[in-house]
Amino acid sequence: MNPIDAAIAELERTTQRVLVLVDKTPDEKLFWKPSPSSRSIGAIVAHAAHALENIAMQLQGTPFPILASAEANAHFLAHDATFSEREPLVRYFEAARDGYIACLNSFQRDDLDRLVMMPFGLGEAPLRYFMTAGNQHTQSHIPQIEYIQTLYGDHDWHSGF
Repeated sequence: MNPIDAAIAELERTTQRVLVLVDKTPDEKLFWKPSPSSRSIGAIVAHAAHALENIAMQLQGTPFPILASAEANAHFLAHDATFSEREPLVRYFEAARDGYIACLNSFQRDDLDRLVMMPFGLGEAPLRYFMTAGNQHTQSHIPQIEYIQTLYGDHDWHSGF
């Protein structure tokens, strides 16, 4: 499998896992926060979707406009708080996934060694490495979602076995 197809396949698996976890989260718990300063499952999913959009933008050559991670976090928290219902959240997440996949599908093998500017002053990286950032970022939030589920008493793994 070529690297672009592999990146798409991984993203599809990861985003499907997120969607299963969202589906298994009751409506009254989707935007419940374990503490005032924490993110809800819904906010985590909104954040992951927003990140997919931002990373796709960077893959296409537009640098991330916010330089400081603290400033970016404030921006993300404000953005994520705009979601309060399941259906718009799921549609947004699916659209961000589809947009990221379209972005990856726009590349050819010859593009893989092109350097892409990473966020927060991290420098440049070859596209072949940075194109997996959307999946890696989304995947890193799955344990957070699973942990929040345990906090409200759901100890089912929701993994099909």
